[in-house]
Amino acid sequence: MWRRLTRKIAFIFAGLAVLTGVLVVPVRAEGFDAAEMARGLGISELRAGIMVHDIETSPFRPLFVHFESVDLSKWQNLNVELLFDLPESDAMYWLGSPRLGLAGSLNFVGKESYARLAAVWHVPVFETGIFVEPMLGGTVHNGYLDNAPADRRNLGCRFLFQYGMNLGYEVTDKLSAMFTVEHSSHLWLCGEQTNDGVNRAGFRLGWKLD
Repeated sequence: MWRRLTRKIAFIFAGLAVLTGVLVVPVRAEGFDAAEMARGLGISELRAGIMVHDIETSPFRPLFVHFESVDLSKWQNLNVELLFDLPESDAMYWLGSPRLGLAGSLNFVGKESYARLAAVWHVPVFETGIFVEPMLGGTVHNGYLDNAPADRRNLGCRFLFQYGMNLGYEVTDKLSAMFTVEHSSHLWLCGEQTNDGVNRAGFRLGWKLD
């Protein structure tokens, strides 16, 4: 049931990538403005790209990629993310004014797909156009919990923590390009023998709507 559910969620996000393509250029038809409608929902940016599945990272330092483990035949994930502005408040200010990222990752070959909700902090590097974005949240996935076959991961829990990092460059006021690394695991909350975790890395483009 969970695999069917998360597969549907991932397909929904893939569909959003196509449907919200109209947000790149404001479209008006009979008074309908898709970009304005998205902004009204609090959506500030659309991101999409492809990622390499199942890479290896250092223990306790999952954002340090072992590049020898990167198999370029595993460009298997379509990643789509909608970023939402959160209401301004003192609490959000002291938390660093993150945005909320609603994302989905669809694996083309039937491995782990997920839906994810995370806080995303945007940190510009002076006036260079370069930015760093830590992200922290949680996912629901369609992978194995235990007894996984040789090419799959024992993930232990249906719901996992996820954290990662975007390293990007603002090409224009609207367009950005970024390298993304992300790690999902349950941090040993569901047993030490079922915490293989899963890592992905890849490239994405972002388009700001505001």
